[in-house]
Amino acid sequence: EILPFTIGIYLLSSHQYHLDPILALVGLSEYTFFNFSRLEEPYVRKLLTKRALMVLFVTILVGVAVIVLFIFVPGHRL
Repeated sequence: EILPFTIGIYLLSSHQYHLDPILALVGLSEYTFFNFSRLEEPYVRKLLTKRALMVLFVTILVGVAVIVLFIFVPGHRL
């Protein structure tokens, strides 16, 4: 049950920030649909790496919060 929440939150945060953290950390950028290019400019690579780490941190933080919420909310009436 943890994987669907994690994937969903990852996709929502990627859409919100217009950045795919995995591609940015690998050093790729997607300009159009499935048109990838290497990041050659060091400043852009550094900037996208910092943004990618921030997006991953937000994804992990929100994912843990949602998972904890659903763990501690009972599934039936007490």
